[in-house]
Amino acid sequence: MDPDRAKLAELMILAAAFLEADPTYGATKLNKALFFSDHLHYKRYGAPVSGVTYERLPRAPAPREVLAVRQRLIDDQDAALEVRGYLGHLQQRLVPLREPEPGTFSDSELTLVAEVCEALRGHSHTNVPGWQLAAEREEIPYESAFLSTSTPNRAELDRGAKLAADLGLAGPGSGGARRRPNVGGEPPRRSIAYECRLDELRATYPRADEVLDGIAWACARWPDGFHRIPGTRLHLLKTEWPIPSLGTWFTLDDDTRCTIWAVEECLPYVPEEDGTD
Repeated sequence: MDPDRAKLAELMILAAAFLEADPTYGATKLNKALFFSDHLHYKRYGAPVSGVTYERLPRAPAPREVLAVRQRLIDDQDAALEVRGYLGHLQQRLVPLREPEPGTFSDSELTLVAEVCEALRGHSHTNVPGWQLAAEREEIPYESAFLSTSTPNRAELDRGAKLAADLGLAGPGSGGARRRPNVGGEPPRRSIAYECRLDELRATYPRADEVLDGIAWACARWPDGFHRIPGTRLHLLKTEWPIPSLGTWFTLDDDTRCTIWAVEECLPYVPEEDGTD
C-alpha cells in the first residue's frame, strides 16, 4: 500500500467536519478517527483510506505525519486551528474551511468515516490491540486491525485445557501474573517458533498471510499472563475478521521466544454460555 499524504489531508478535513459538533472533539479524537477510518477500511475492504503510517502516542494512535499535514492545511487556509477549554482541558480543534476535494473518497470510505465519527461521539475507544501492544512511537501495522481484545469464553477455556493436556503444557510454567499490555516500559520482542503447519490455512483462509502477520506481530509483544488459560501455559489470541475468526494458542517460553502450537477456527460462540449477554 502506498501512503498518500494528500489524501490524509482530505481525510482530516472530512473527519473534522463530521466531528465538529461533538463537544469532546479535539486533536486526540481526530487522531483516533483517522486511525479507525484507515484501519477499519483496510480490515473490511483490503485497502486503507490513506495508507499513511500510524504510531502509538500516550493517549491514542496517530498518523506519524499528522502535525506536518495539519500545518500545511492551516498555511493553505484550508483549515483553521481553534483552541478552547473543555472540562478543564484545552482542546486543539481542526476546523475545516472547505469541503474535501470532489472525487477523493469512494462510497465505502465516506460511509465508514461517518460511522467512525459517530461511534466516537462522546466516547474514547482506544482499546485496540495494536495501540495496546505497541511501544511508544512504534509503528502500528495495519495487520493488527484483524486482532480481537475479547477474552476466552467458556468453550475456549475448555478447549485450551484439553489442548494443553494433549501437548504436555498443563501446569503454571514460568509465566508471571496478568498485567496490561505495554505497562512499565517497552514490551519484549520475542522470536516466533511454530509447532504447527499453516499450509492449508494459508491456502484456504481469506487474507491468510495478512492475518498471520498480525498474529505474529502481537505474539512477539504479548505480556505474560494476558488471556492465559488457567492451569496451563497456553495463551489465546483471537481475531475478529474475516469470519470465521481464528484462535491462536501459544506459549511464552521466556522473554526472547514465543511458540505457536495451533491456529484454528474459533468455536461458535453461544451467548448464554457465560452469562454476559
